[in-house]
Amino acid sequence: MSRAAALAQALSVLGRLARAGADRLRRLPRRRWPLAAAGAAGLIILLVFPVSMVAISRIDDNPDFVAPHPLPGRLHAPAVVAALITRELEVNHWRANDPLFLPGGWLRDMPAFQLGLVGALARFTGALVVENGAGWTANGPDVALNHAAGLLKYPGTVWKFDTRTSWLPTASAEKQYRNAQRSIDVFNLNFAEGTVPFERNAATLVPVVEGLIRDLDDSLDAIDHHLAEERPVLLDFAINGVFYRNKGRLYADSIVMREVATDFETVLAQRHLGPGWTRMVAALAAAARPKPTLLWGAPAESSLLPNHLLAQGYYAAQARFQAMAILAALKAAE
Repeated sequence: MSRAAALAQALSVLGRLARAGADRLRRLPRRRWPLAAAGAAGLIILLVFPVSMVAISRIDDNPDFVAPHPLPGRLHAPAVVAALITRELEVNHWRANDPLFLPGGWLRDMPAFQLGLVGALARFTGALVVENGAGWTANGPDVALNHAAGLLKYPGTVWKFDTRTSWLPTASAEKQYRNAQRSIDVFNLNFAEGTVPFERNAATLVPVVEGLIRDLDDSLDAIDHHLAEERPVLLDFAINGVFYRNKGRLYADSIVMREVATDFETVLAQRHLGPGWTRMVAALAAAARPKPTLLWGAPAESSLLPNHLLAQGYYAAQARFQAMAILAALKAAE
């Protein structure tokens, strides 16, 4: 039975139970209605929430993802950044800021994945608008691209209200990221029309690789800190957050760096860095690929259970090694 058929069957059963409960409620004396309402609320939490959580949870790690509807003359890497943002907002829906009264507020893996993904996109976009970066113009950073880089740093956990700062309504993470996506599209359209520059040389590729290395360092540091705490294997409730945030970061890096190779194809070819870049992207994709049913953090010497963080860190370290070699070659060519 498919997942959709199983979900439809479960909802049908829940509907019959709801109708039966409503019939029984009408037959109860009015003084027992508050107690019955409390019981119905508990039943909804115990039955409806778990089914809804299964239905909405999605770790979208499609390795072949590309930006749809290509426009002539546009840049590939910014286009795929905008497409990833759109996918998580409009197709998968943003779950990292769902409040606890919604089923998404009880998810852990999908929000961690989304936060890691946007974090990587923010770092890449920021690397384009640093001084003398690819998105740097004679008047400073490109306005649209710089605007997007700032918005992508917005906390992904902010809902329509952020009680940590004010009780008044505030801009949600979805609104800020949607505006960032629009700004990236504006920049790419302007580039395609020839009204903004995008320097593609070894010097402007350096900040991109440096940003990737910092991203990988963050992933490896998160793994190191988690393993240093020596949590019990069967009661490790934090491993999912570390693993899936890293997975989102590594996945986004693998997709974006694959497209960077197209935008900087001439630079990589001139310096014979194409094979090394391909190996780096392959290592990133390998680090982001696993999606185990159960996550284990067994000791490294265990012969019975795996340690998924160690496996993730191994491929991340491989990608970092390749990135460091590419960075050295780019700086030597300046």
